[in-house]
Amino acid sequence: MDVNHFGSIVTVLSLLIIVSNAVVVVALVLMILKNRSASLCFVLNLAVADMLVGFTCFGTAVIVLTRQDFTASRELCMLRISLIISPSAASILTMVSVAFDRFLAIKLPLQYCRLMLDKLVALIIVCLWTVALIIGFLPVIIRQLQPKEYNGTCTLFSIINPKYIIIVFCSCFLPASLIFVYFYSVILKIAYSHTRQILESERISAVSSPAPPPRCHIRDVKALRIIGILVGCFMVAWTPFFIATSVQACCPKCQLYTTIEDYLWLLSLCNSLLNPLIYSYWQKDVRKKVLQLCCAAKPRISPTHCVTRWETIEIQNPGAERGTGGELPVSCAAIGTVSYCTTNTPNGT
Repeated sequence: MDVNHFGSIVTVLSLLIIVSNAVVVVALVLMILKNRSASLCFVLNLAVADMLVGFTCFGTAVIVLTRQDFTASRELCMLRISLIISPSAASILTMVSVAFDRFLAIKLPLQYCRLMLDKLVALIIVCLWTVALIIGFLPVIIRQLQPKEYNGTCTLFSIINPKYIIIVFCSCFLPASLIFVYFYSVILKIAYSHTRQILESERISAVSSPAPPPRCHIRDVKALRIIGILVGCFMVAWTPFFIATSVQACCPKCQLYTTIEDYLWLLSLCNSLLNPLIYSYWQKDVRKKVLQLCCAAKPRISPTHCVTRWETIEIQNPGAERGTGGELPVSCAAIGTVSYCTTNTPNGT
């Protein structure tokens, strides 16, 4: 691919990643300050990691467009590649932590609040960033993972030993993919079981008094679609890149460098753009908060008066324990909020 075309594509994609994740970060910070939630902390960390991916790729694109080539010193190239790999690894590991959090909330709802404490959430985030930094800067730490000769062109395979690709594939992507698919498979199984129970109860009740499908059934069916999208986008974005890089590492004569660095890497980069859309915008509370931020930032362009009222109802965490009589004696952070927006405008506007 031409240098200018490649730099332009990476620049546009990086800016979209930065803007979309920055909006999600602001919305999630405001929501976490209002009601502390472990789920929102993991999604916030995912948005931060993806935003860092966008910044590192944007810096690379600017350098490429300015110099009109991929040349760089060995040290600068090593630093550039490490800074791209580290947040990408953090993004993948955070997706696993999000899956683990939702798996725990559904599998053990009564124990969720006692298990997912603030200290545990902070420990998980610190550990995954530590692992991500070790993965990214492993070639800097272990000099044997760098090639003996460097021709001055800063690309993945020119500065990284193929053995490193195998290490990343076996230590990061493969375990993360298996754990990710397992967690969401269990969630999918539970949602499917709930849907079958609802359909069975509908069939029995329809004999005596026909009624429209309950909203919980519609919600469960929607959850099945979302889980399929989550797993599908992750696998489609990252699997081709890691398979091709592993094949290239095992078969130096295959000559897949151009395909990997010009196309498959851009495909995996798209996952950082899809993450804020999938993990954040499909949640009603996050979507409402983003809409509220956009409405607040929108300049007034007409003298018409518009009064917007936001009513927020807190949703209790599914992990809260119920006491006798249905009360909730255990204090637990809310999973989120449901916001209702009512807009009043004068007649004739």
